[in-house]
Formats: sequence, structure tokens, C-alpha cells
Amino acid sequence: MMSTSRKVANKKDIKEGGLLRVELDGKPIVLAMVEGTVYAMDATCSHQGGPLDEGNLEGHNLTCPWHYAVFDVRSGRVSDKTVWATSLDSYPVHLDEATGDISLSLKPDQRQAQRVEEPLQQKRSEGGKQEPAAAAEKERKFYEEEERKASDKLSLKLLAKEKLQGSDVMTFKLSRSGLDYVAGQFAYFRLEGVSGDPKGPIRHFSIASSPTEQDHILVSTRIRDTPYKQKLASLADGSNIPAWGPQGEFTLQEDRPAVFLSGGIGVTPFRSMAKYATDKALPTQITMFDSNRNRENILYKVELDKWAKENRNLRVIYTITDENEQSWEGERGRIDRNMLTRHVAEKQLSDSIFYVCGPPGMLKAMQDILKELQIPKERIKVEEFTGY
Repeated sequence: MMSTSRKVANKKDIKEGGLLRVELDGKPIVLAMVEGTVYAMDATCSHQGGPLDEGNLEGHNLTCPWHYAVFDVRSGRVSDKTVWATSLDSYPVHLDEATGDISLSLKPDQRQAQRVEEPLQQKRSEGGKQEPAAAAEKERKFYEEEERKASDKLSLKLLAKEKLQGSDVMTFKLSRSGLDYVAGQFAYFRLEGVSGDPKGPIRHFSIASSPTEQDHILVSTRIRDTPYKQKLASLADGSNIPAWGPQGEFTLQEDRPAVFLSGGIGVTPFRSMAKYATDKALPTQITMFDSNRNRENILYKVELDKWAKENRNLRVIYTITDENEQSWEGERGRIDRNMLTRHVAEKQLSDSIFYVCGPPGMLKAMQDILKELQIPKERIKVEEFTGY
């Protein structure tokens, strides 16, 4: 065993075909067990930061739950078919057969990467590999075109920002400055002084505040290592942000009962809708399912719980996927058919509009469940939230 290796887990903590997130010196690493062998690689997807420990492991292939980038857990090597992501580092693993202790070194496992890479060299030399820069360039041009088409731009002042403790999510409170929108819509935001970001200085974010909150708007997002996100996180109070919009059809249909299905940061448009329905005392019956990794990652919980007490038509069901949360008394695991039918009566299932917002993997899973429940497509609204 290398002298720099340190214990991060025990073999009993991970099952065959399973994934386990650990940290070493603050670096998130995902462990994978395939045919009794434990592998270790970076736990954050190189595309847009998806949590690989929440992905799908088939053989040695680990698929990101957000945009389906595929990585080989033996080497961190990205699949040739995944043109939008780049390879990650893998790390040497030592398993003590006597104790079951799993130890890691943060020195990338070059030997393992080379062993897996060699059979691919000829294939790559013949066919080549498209870099993710092409996808980023396409997105940059999309944002530039949206800015060109914008008839009116506003200058929003940053009033305050707050980091959700125990997570990488930050909420930004901005002046409203005449921005009129419908609950659930999004807007575009340009940051000055962003350099080196392949997608450019513009992003779009769901507006988490309600139109009834007259003096400000809220935006919540995950902070990643991109130049845009780092610039956003470093903005000082009083900074001005050019913005335009709003856009989007992911809005509340007030004359029908609603079921909200959210995953992680995808809760943002639902905060807007829940606050709006409460402030307006709408008769709309809303049942909301909010899935998160752990309790620390539940965004807006204090507010949602408060509104649920004020609004007899609003009910919020939280579920977490981290099995290590011993004192959690709510639902556990991902939202599934059994969870839905436990909390939503048959009549509500047959009448409701279903709103789904979250990462792509969650969207697909929810659509499959709704298909099983024979919910027609015209009663399903979907908003992809990539967490970029």
C-alpha cells in the first residue's frame, strides 16, 4: 500500500454493483464495486458538475444522472460517444482483505488509465473524438441570439446573496426593476467581466420568487468551477446585472389540481408557484414532492413548510436519497410510483396537471412513472434543469 493512502470507507459500506461517495482532503470521489473489485474516480461530472455517485452503474460504465455522460470507472475515461464531456481522474485503491478497509491515494492512477486506454488508441486515431467545445459554442451562440432579440433590457441590482449551508447552492436576491413575469418563468442574465467561459457571459435561470413579491426577485443556482459561476458567486452587493425576458411555458394552470415533482435545484420554479398560490389564496390543490440527496440540500424548506401551514391546499412531501441520514423521519429514496400513490388519491391522479423539474435523469424516470400510471402527455409539463 502506498504511504499516502488513507482509509475512506469499509467494504461493507458498498455493495456489488453499487456506488459510494467519499471525500479525501475535501475532494469528492465515487467508489464503484464491480465483480468484487473497488474502483475510485472523480465524483463530479466534467460536463456540468453532475453527481456521479447518483448515476447508473452497468458493468464498468458509470452514467451521469444529468446528461448521460458515460465514464469507465476503471480509468475515469469518458466514452467516445460522450462528446460533451471530458475524461476524469481515477485513483489507486487498496483493499485490506483482513479488515475490509478501503484506502485511497489522491495521486491519479496512471497505470490503470493506460491499461484501459490502450485498446482504444487505434479506434481514436481512426475516428477521432469531437471535443465538448462544439456543444458549448452552440450554447454560446444561442444566448447571443436571445440577447440580440431582446427588445428591453433591465439592470438588476444585487441586494444580497446567501449560500445554503452544507451544499454548493447559492441564492441571489435582486432588485425587480420592472421585470414582469408569471410564476414558473425564467429570465436571462449577463455578467460583465467573464472571460474564458466557453458558453460566454450569459445564462438563464428560473425565477424562484413569486410575482406577488413586488420588491425583489430570487435566483438560486449551483456554484461550479466555470468562469461564469465563479464570477456570479464573487459579485458584491450593489452590483448591476443586465437581464431580459421573461420566457417559458412552465407555469401554473390555476383551474386544475397540480402535482409538483422536483429534484434538487429543480425546486426553484415550484417555490415561485407555491408562494403565488398561497399569496393569492388560490383554490388550486397542490401536492409537491421534493427529492434531495440529504436534508442539508433541501432548498426553501422553512418557507415551504410555512406556506403549507397557511395554505390548506398545499402539501409538501420531502424525500432524501442518502441512506446515512439516521434521524430523518420523512420519505426516503427517489420518487417512485409507490410514493406517488401513497400520497396522491386516485381522483387527484386522474385530474391533476403534473409538473416535473430537475436533472435529465430524474425527468426521464418521472415520465416513465407517469406513463405507467397512464397519465396523458397533455397533462404533463416538463422543465429540464441542468444545474449548469
